[in-house]
Amino acid sequence: MRIATLRDGAGRLALAFAADETRLVLVEAAAQAAGTTLDPALLDPRGSKWLTPEGQAALRPLAAQSAPAVDLSQWRFAPSVPNPGKIVAVGRNYMDHVREGQEIWAKRGRTVAIPSFPSAFAKYASSLTGPFDDIVTPEGLDDVDYEVELAVVIGRTALNVGEGDALARVAGYCICNDVATRGIQRKEMEAQIGITLAKNYPSFAPLGPWLTTADAVPDPQALDISLAVDGDVRQHASTRDMIFSVATLVAYWSKMGLYPGDVIITGTPSGVALAREEPAKWYLRPGQLVVARIEGLGEIRNRVR
Repeated sequence: MRIATLRDGAGRLALAFAADETRLVLVEAAAQAAGTTLDPALLDPRGSKWLTPEGQAALRPLAAQSAPAVDLSQWRFAPSVPNPGKIVAVGRNYMDHVREGQEIWAKRGRTVAIPSFPSAFAKYASSLTGPFDDIVTPEGLDDVDYEVELAVVIGRTALNVGEGDALARVAGYCICNDVATRGIQRKEMEAQIGITLAKNYPSFAPLGPWLTTADAVPDPQALDISLAVDGDVRQHASTRDMIFSVATLVAYWSKMGLYPGDVIITGTPSGVALAREEPAKWYLRPGQLVVARIEGLGEIRNRVR
């Protein structure tokens, strides 16, 4: 099942079943066609009820219901989860990306160890943008970089769960581009105060295009993942290359409590602009189109401006 969050011109949000980017049916319309009355809380994308096992069980029979298609001139895609309680952004979770970082920091006389446990920083909901909205580069900054990541959306409360139970807490998956401005990131890391501003400008977290429910993703560690800029493939890997699996990440971060609607973005593979020879040539520039894809989850496309 694919469930998209849509926004109309007045800013109203609504859930829709998505066959693809052009064939969508509002959940509310599907329920009306089926003669079913749904709890209003189940129709609210800002809430979390639609992400829970009970919520998905109520929605699933309606997914194939014949109902009027969405008029895409009146609606556009919003972030799949528009109001997450928290976004845990995992760092250094692909070995080839770790090696990139080791080379970068070695030039500054610093060493970077291979991680022995998951580490992360916070992304905030204010950085979210739709899967086809623009990435807006902050005025005066010319070092904006890209990072395609598998996003994991929590559907059941997880507190101190084991890895064997972790995937049962997942509502579904989508795609995130963890955008950053590298100069500020370097300053924050060198000051050892954490990465915050560099990753949280508005539009620095395109998320979508929809939530693909967990039952439709048999193995989150067997997905092809890639990112291209103007057709040039910059990143390409498999989620099997993660150092810490989705199950490990959910179990680890459940120590602080994970709740329906929380999002974990699981790290990026190699190929970021920062790690290339003459990074300035590879940073994002206005007018470029960034396309992030994950097998089975669709793609997100964001123009830079």
